[in-house]
Amino acid sequence: MKIGKVNRSQFSIISDSFKILTKEDKRKLGLVTVLQVLMGFLDLIGVAAVGLVAALSINGVQSRPPGTRVSQLLDFLGIGDVKFQTQVAILAAMSAVILITRTLTSMYFTRKIFYYLSRRAAVISSKLISKLLAQDLLSIQSRSSQETLFAVTSGVGMLMLNVIGTVMSLASDLFLLLILSGGLLAIDPLIALMTFILFASVTLILYFSVQNRVNVLGNESARLTIKSNEKILEVLNSYRELFVRNRRSFYSKEIGQTRLELAKTSAELAFIPNISKYVIEITLVFGAIAICAIQFLLQDASHAIATLSVFLAAGSRIAPAILRIQTGAIAVKSSAGPVGITLKLYNNIEDEQVEENDVPLEVIHEGFEGNLRLQKVNFTYPGASKPTIIDASLEVREGEVIAFVGPSGAGKTTLVDLALGILTPENGRIEISGLSPAGAIDRWPGAIAYVPQDVQIIDASVLSNVAMGFPENEQSSDLALEALRISQLDDFLKVENQDLSLEVGERGSKLSGGQRQRLGIARALYSRPKLLVLDEATSALDGQTESDISDAIFSLRGNVTVLLIAHRLSTVRNADRIIYMESGKILAEGTFQEVREKIPNFDSQASLMGL
Repeated sequence: MKIGKVNRSQFSIISDSFKILTKEDKRKLGLVTVLQVLMGFLDLIGVAAVGLVAALSINGVQSRPPGTRVSQLLDFLGIGDVKFQTQVAILAAMSAVILITRTLTSMYFTRKIFYYLSRRAAVISSKLISKLLAQDLLSIQSRSSQETLFAVTSGVGMLMLNVIGTVMSLASDLFLLLILSGGLLAIDPLIALMTFILFASVTLILYFSVQNRVNVLGNESARLTIKSNEKILEVLNSYRELFVRNRRSFYSKEIGQTRLELAKTSAELAFIPNISKYVIEITLVFGAIAICAIQFLLQDASHAIATLSVFLAAGSRIAPAILRIQTGAIAVKSSAGPVGITLKLYNNIEDEQVEENDVPLEVIHEGFEGNLRLQKVNFTYPGASKPTIIDASLEVREGEVIAFVGPSGAGKTTLVDLALGILTPENGRIEISGLSPAGAIDRWPGAIAYVPQDVQIIDASVLSNVAMGFPENEQSSDLALEALRISQLDDFLKVENQDLSLEVGERGSKLSGGQRQRLGIARALYSRPKLLVLDEATSALDGQTESDISDAIFSLRGNVTVLLIAHRLSTVRNADRIIYMESGKILAEGTFQEVREKIPNFDSQASLMGL
């Protein structure tokens, strides 16, 4: 699968990410950010206290009185008249308490932000899935399953934590730098200017030297992760074929190679922030040496040491803040590719309307009539050179058994998908019980049921599989047993001496192909539907079982409308009407014998089967 590179700017990624948040989310995060910013003044006070300690210490050692500004500050704090040693101890303790309190408080708020964003990520993932499932089948299938899975899970997590969470931290650190810069400017403009130029230059050089590489690595990481997951699922789902063809080693090598490429990319992404760490450490040491030399050349020892102490104290706060900013900017940049996948999905489905109603189990379906009407329906798959369904018109009366037959590719499944509302026609009209298919499904949940050829079995009990989609407190053993009896699967439970709690294994590994299909039929019958659609639902059954199930299905005639697609003509022989399709058109309809008379090809197939 190919994933296009995300070329949008970093600011575009950030802006689009914040659009996903609600107004309440933005209000809460904004309030916390303001509190984080205000706490930057605690850093300034703590750094100033360190400078006072240094100035007092030098004056005390030289037995000199403190300067005018220092004396004013000591008087303001109420310790102007105490001993020099006590003043130093109080100021040192105050500085330590303020700086530690600032750090711990920042840790607390940062933790709260990330916990909040993690919970919001879970909610947004749920909403994305709801909107995704509100789309039609073609829209869902326009993306690979792994790309969609990544977008609604890992992509959302990265959007909330790596982008929004990081931006919140960046805002706090940027204001901290402004506050400390202002404080240094008040103490010594020259030192403030040198500090700003030094750290700003290093930060910009680091950022622009790695940003392009980080963006490339982020896109590559997303691509390799999705590719690896696709290949792993591909080999697990095709194990029997690969075993017989002796191609397992090919997949092992291919997956291994992809994982190695991903490991290399991940390692490089993980190492890049460490470059900033080491460079900032070197910058701090170099700055301290340079400032120390300049101060001792231009100022007396007392002023030089005090200034150096302030620089080191400020630098101990500035350097980590710059490192966090640098690391955060890299994290946002590296997340552009993965987050872009989520944002693309979000933008595509943002306008989808989702009805969040908890539909209870319903088996009465009062007012529902199992009739179906199609009028001049046309449909063409995107990118197809010719239509799949052409001017299809059909009327099905309540209680009829209708069979769709015809060669592969005739459009039988597509027509049924249109009839059920799974696909949307280009034009024409479709009604079930007087409403659109979606309207009928919404008004009478459970009245319409569908059995695909490839039944999806979940790793759970027989009961959970039959009642799939309903919570445990609505799973009825009586309804399940009734459905299992009709689908000829109740004998299997008796032979196994098990009840409905029998676990069927992942993808139904403990069942045969025929048993999996019968379990799918039982699932469709669970809600006692009035309109039942079967798409090659008996293809994996042996002749006797197919005959028994067909008899059971035909016994529903009059009470349940049945639409079935089948290639075995013996299955459809007793249908009320046969609909013969070819090249997207309905060429004939009538009884089995009437269609034989109209369609020579159908007559030939029936003769070959001895019918």
